[in-house]
Amino acid sequence: MSDEIIEELWRIKDSIAQEHGYDIEALVAYLQSKEKAEGRQIVDLSSIKKTAEQGASAAIED
Repeated sequence: MSDEIIEELWRIKDSIAQEHGYDIEALVAYLQSKEKAEGRQIVDLSSIKKTAEQGASAAIED
């Protein structure tokens, strides 16, 4: 049994990837510009990751 929705999503994903030459940096730039054009907020989670890593390091030292 195939899932038509999943298959359609994969076709769309493959089409977008092909349009950008399967270049990850080009894909990221495209998606970020699309988010910005649609008024979506781009969230930077790097500070949360650093905080979590620091918490884990402190827990190990205890």
